[in-house]
Amino acid sequence: MKQTNRARRYAGTFLTLVAGAGAVVGGAYLVSRIKEKQDTETRLERMEQMVEGLAGAGKGGAEAKGQG
Repeated sequence: MKQTNRARRYAGTFLTLVAGAGAVVGGAYLVSRIKEKQDTETRLERMEQMVEGLAGAGKGGAEAKGQG
């Protein structure tokens, strides 16, 4: 009887530790994925601004050549 109770107590403690470790690892993974997504969005926004700037500069340059 004592052995069974002791084994259950140890098993419960072990499962609690494993669940806690899993929650920490899972949470860290989710945070890293969210941060990576934000970094990607920031890079895309910068690229879009660069393309818009180049497109605007290209149009301005073509108009100036056509008028001259």
